[in-house]
Amino acid sequence: MTSEHQYISRKDEGERVIVFERGNLVFVFNFHWHESYGSYRVGCSKPGKYKIVLDSDDLLFGGFNRLNHDVEFFSTEGWYDNRPRSLLVYAPNRTAVVYALVEDEPKATGNLQLTENVKNC
Repeated sequence: MTSEHQYISRKDEGERVIVFERGNLVFVFNFHWHESYGSYRVGCSKPGKYKIVLDSDDLLFGGFNRLNHDVEFFSTEGWYDNRPRSLLVYAPNRTAVVYALVEDEPKATGNLQLTENVKNC
């Protein structure tokens, strides 16, 4: 709740969409009652890979399960909605979806696993 990085990149009355960032998260709200948007471009500030971490359309919340949580979303360079990068996402109608910037998994070399926390002696 104390993230210094907070930015509202889109408030579209016609599409009924709100997009904002907080820390390493991108929130996409589609309040439209019948319009879903495929290949919907949303601006973001941080480069890398994003994954869905919260989806109001999930069966757990009584949704229709229209999103695949195994899909990875990669940012592309280029300004969009006053942001230096963007993602293409599917925004089903009447949903809120949160995308998180994913840190790459540590690479294993033989029996030794490299991590950021390992310090050289």
